[in-house]
Amino acid sequence: MKIVIKIGGQAVVAREARRRLARQIAGLNGAGHRVVAVHGGGRMLTETLGRLGMATEFHQGLRVTDAATRDVALMVLAGMINKTWVAELEAQGQSALGICGGDGRLVVARKIIATANGRKKDLGFVGRPSRINPAVLDLAFQKGMVPVVASVGLSPRGEYLNINADDLAAALATALQADRLLYLTESGGVWDAERRLLPVVRLGEIQSLIRKGIVRDGMIPKLRSCARTLRSGVGEIDILAPDAPACLERAILQDESFGTRIVKTP
Repeated sequence: MKIVIKIGGQAVVAREARRRLARQIAGLNGAGHRVVAVHGGGRMLTETLGRLGMATEFHQGLRVTDAATRDVALMVLAGMINKTWVAELEAQGQSALGICGGDGRLVVARKIIATANGRKKDLGFVGRPSRINPAVLDLAFQKGMVPVVASVGLSPRGEYLNINADDLAAALATALQADRLLYLTESGGVWDAERRLLPVVRLGEIQSLIRKGIVRDGMIPKLRSCARTLRSGVGEIDILAPDAPACLERAILQDESFGTRIVKTP
């Protein structure tokens, strides 16, 4: 299977969580699956900006990124976090290729034009994937490597843009026609308005869940993104807690659903 795993939350930076996940990713690759790991690192980026005396501003969940913030994002995401994950995988005996969306023109992104009160809001160097060239991923697969992708990409003009890691994972999964897309997130799944976990969400139910207010707030854009991704050819999507015991092995090797599984079936 082709599997894209988006690693989020504390698992991006917590050493023991990294070790557990790296061991499982190595196991999936050893079992013959082609695995791509995608990471952001917003928490560490915010902390680093703070230490540098730089302010953090968000608009509709996206980090406003001026040129200086973009440069720090490159340092933190494509540098410290990415290479730490490569080292963790190598320690498990798994060869890894640490890259960002700019390498091999993997991700061409376009700047996002946001609005606020009917007016355009300049988010700076913030983008959304518009074109994926998976050649560098295919090269890694041929050599038995796990690509580890940091969530920055290049604009058509060659400017680095900060990209939401969920959006990047979905774009890579679509380009690869992945069998499975896994989001490892602290929410551990999709929860309804009464904080009950929804174990299975079907593609045809998503609009109704949103319209009836069963899911709210940050779950709405995530579910809409999942719907677009499934319609684009990805097999299934799981939203899981990264600290659940053996989360990747249970979801992939044992086909166990313990977070929320989003499927196409009626």
